[in-house]
Amino acid sequence: MQENRALLEIVEFIENLVQAGVHCRVDELESMYHRAMQVFILDSSDQVRVVDKVGFIAMFKAKFVPGGPPLNDWLKIHHVETKGDRALVLFSRKNDLSGQEVKLRLGVDLLWEDKRWQVTREIIFLESEISP
Repeated sequence: MQENRALLEIVEFIENLVQAGVHCRVDELESMYHRAMQVFILDSSDQVRVVDKVGFIAMFKAKFVPGGPPLNDWLKIHHVETKGDRALVLFSRKNDLSGQEVKLRLGVDLLWEDKRWQVTREIIFLESEISP
């Protein structure tokens, strides 16, 4: 029963994380991302980019247009797993954070610290451009 509650909390956390990102709510992202977070982005041309918490939040700020539409909030969660104070979530997204609308496959590591879940690592695989 306890494990099911934890899984539901993690799914809700990921849904809230996506909404904070697509609406560029930086204060929420600051709280959801661990201070030592790292993001690894593998694009469709096999280039890897590594950014920290500050750099990743800056990417959201660069895409955000005040008064403009939010980023795409499409989300499909494939797998959630917990082990004590750690969790792993595998999910797919669609957005244009990289400059073109693409499908992303993500592996996100979470840590329960300071009485909340926090993202410690995101591994993002960008697929090629989405056809209309």
